[in-house]
Amino acid sequence: MRMSSNFTVSIQMLLLMLISGNQKITSDIISQSTGANPVLIRQLYKKLKDAGIIKVSTGQGVTTLSKDPKEISLWDIYTAVEKHNVDDLFKFHPKISDGCQIGRFFKEILSPHLEDAVEALSKEMSGVSLFQLATEWAELNKETAGT
Repeated sequence: MRMSSNFTVSIQMLLLMLISGNQKITSDIISQSTGANPVLIRQLYKKLKDAGIIKVSTGQGVTTLSKDPKEISLWDIYTAVEKHNVDDLFKFHPKISDGCQIGRFFKEILSPHLEDAVEALSKEMSGVSLFQLATEWAELNKETAGT
């Protein structure tokens, strides 16, 4: 299963916003940190805003989290910026033969297991909050500063 970098770039963006407080974080700053193009950053801003994860103040251009970071899960972020249903994640070849004894029922036998995999992904990522990641970052940052 191959995904775009939208999810991980979005997490890094949100952590930058969280750690920076009310300091203005531009798409150029995020671009430098993530290595992603500023155009992609602005597209992700829109998706995260539409999902209710961030808010952008007009005039000042300051972007902040819309919710407490403890209430923002990795699954919330993932579903805001990535396709996440079974048919988007796992593609079946469009010309599976109905004449083949395996091909005839292939999608029907495999799909429930793929749905279970997406459910497991959802459950795992729902249990990790942006706050938890920020706490883990702070701990690692503290350890690195002491060396």
